[in-house]
Amino acid sequence: MATKQYKQLGCLDVQPAGGCGFQVRAETEAELLQLVATHAKQCHKLESIPQEMVTQVKAAIKTVPVTV
Repeated sequence: MATKQYKQLGCLDVQPAGGCGFQVRAETEAELLQLVATHAKQCHKLESIPQEMVTQVKAAIKTVPVTV
């Protein structure tokens, strides 16, 4: 098995007081941001993500090793 570097983010990483237990991993930042946007729309009723929150999301993204 090989190890790859994935991007990871949890809702609580961005909104510790008002987030939920959502966690996501993706191979690229762009893919991760798309998944986060879908989550924000479906679960938190955000039609668009404010630029300030995009900045918070990008700052909270971690790179983690994943065995594939």
